[in-house]
Amino acid sequence: MTDWLLLAWIWPLLLASTYLPSVIGGTGQRWDRPRAPEPLPAWRAGFVVIAALPALMAAWLVPIDSRLSLPWLFLGTELGLDETSRVFLLFSAVLWLAAGIYAAQHLRDIERARRFHALYLLAMAGNLWLILGQDLFSFYAGFALMGLASYGLIIHDARTAALQAGRVYLVMTLLGEVCLFAALVLIAQQSGSVTPTAADLATIDALALSLILIGLGVKAGLVPLHLWLPTAYAEAPTPASAVLGSAMIKVALLGWLRFLPLGTATWPQLGAVIAVLGLISLFSALPIGLVQADAKALLGYSSISKMGLAVLLLGLILMQPSLAPAGIAALTLFAAYHALVKGGLFLGLGLRRDAARRGWLTAGILIGLALLALALASAPFTSGALSKYLMKPLLNASPWPWLPAAMVVAGVATTLLMARFFWIAVGLQPGHQTTPQPAPRPVHQWRWSGLAWGVIVGLVLLFPFALGPASSWTTNAIPVSIGLIVAAVVAVSAWANPAWLRPLIGLVPAGDLLVLVRPARALVARVGQRLLAPLLRVSQRVSDYLQAHFSRLFEAPETDSERQLRHWPVAGALWIGIIAVLLLAMLAGLDHLGPVSPKGVE
Repeated sequence: MTDWLLLAWIWPLLLASTYLPSVIGGTGQRWDRPRAPEPLPAWRAGFVVIAALPALMAAWLVPIDSRLSLPWLFLGTELGLDETSRVFLLFSAVLWLAAGIYAAQHLRDIERARRFHALYLLAMAGNLWLILGQDLFSFYAGFALMGLASYGLIIHDARTAALQAGRVYLVMTLLGEVCLFAALVLIAQQSGSVTPTAADLATIDALALSLILIGLGVKAGLVPLHLWLPTAYAEAPTPASAVLGSAMIKVALLGWLRFLPLGTATWPQLGAVIAVLGLISLFSALPIGLVQADAKALLGYSSISKMGLAVLLLGLILMQPSLAPAGIAALTLFAAYHALVKGGLFLGLGLRRDAARRGWLTAGILIGLALLALALASAPFTSGALSKYLMKPLLNASPWPWLPAAMVVAGVATTLLMARFFWIAVGLQPGHQTTPQPAPRPVHQWRWSGLAWGVIVGLVLLFPFALGPASSWTTNAIPVSIGLIVAAVVAVSAWANPAWLRPLIGLVPAGDLLVLVRPARALVARVGQRLLAPLLRVSQRVSDYLQAHFSRLFEAPETDSERQLRHWPVAGALWIGIIAVLLLAMLAGLDHLGPVSPKGVE
């Protein structure tokens, strides 16, 4: 059974390798150049579907606490499955499978699809590898593979906005990887093991904790490391957004659960700092998300807010280690619920765009989106309500008595955010295509993607009844009710007078802090140019002088003396002379070494 652990992440990697010859060779076509579309063969498109099946089987079949040692792989790799990693592997496999079905049926242009599928499979392999890898190197290698492959997914459309989002993502991802690498090296050095136990993690210092927080905080979108997240979600194709916002963002939470000393050490000051950072992310993302015009960017800010809630709980656990058992269970279930809901929202949004002109199908998709939005708002009888129910002991035990009231405010704001999302989804029109696409396909040709999305919606609906007690079903009723009432009043007012809210929409663009960074960067460049102008002029003169003399020396016509030196009698004599001088120097050097002992000769 343990062989499934290796097959789970190596299988998508092997499938990705089958695309490399065609991706590297290509056809010479630019991604953004219009051309006649050619569909990818169905058997080839199915690779992104079957890639996640071994991981799904491993999540079901491999017993808890199984281990598979691979000493021949890198520095020695150990794969394993505990209770937490099984949950992460299960929901990640489901989401990669559902998004793969969508990609197989909706991204069929052969040149673009081959590139997307190859990068998609690489990102999947990295994601599954870091979940199963129990050693520090496996986690980092999977994290790096996933992060770099995701860059290609974000810039897949090659539009200007996508390339800009990709640049920001790449810079932030490399920053996160450097911090994560340094943190893992420190953990290995301080714990003395590449597979540290909970007791080993109690010995790590504040520097390692800070680096692990920053390195994974980039992936989680923790403010102010969130610059890449809303724009990347908005510009990436739908299946890429679905896995970016669901399975991939959760690896940050998995890393924190795995490498932070939760329950084994007390860090009151650092825990308080982490909790405050979580509160900042939780509350700052909600109002910015409300003024977004793009539904995918809005979902990005929702992810920032929800991950801020998770970071808040991590900080509370570091402050009070006795909360660790309840906190780890709550965060694990939160990861599963949020990943399924967010993946379902992205895929449903893509289906809504495709079905914008089909009345009965649009109605069904909107109903599913409404149910998912209510779950994300933690409405009663949803998986979100169960997640909030499990978080209550941690929030009530916090040293801040005002925290439960703050969570009520956050619940109202989240409900308004989901109401805003649904408003956008209702008015959504078919997306503008920048490159020629195949003609719209009949409903029966993409029924599988709709069925996969329906399974995710069903899992979200069954979640609270299968896993939670009846007492959890009515949790969070007051904040959601207040939020829905306020949303209804705003909707009626906007319907009666559409112009009164228009100035607010887009007031803060996606990537908010980038708006401040760009003018500051331009100002720094202008000031630096003026201060360095004299030095630049001197450098230019030196460069011109050297270039002129270089050209004069090496571009001059061949002289008679140079021709004579290349003749064999002259060149040969010089060569023999140089060899003789080197030989004499070597012999002279041996005199200083003394006689050679016979024992030194073998």
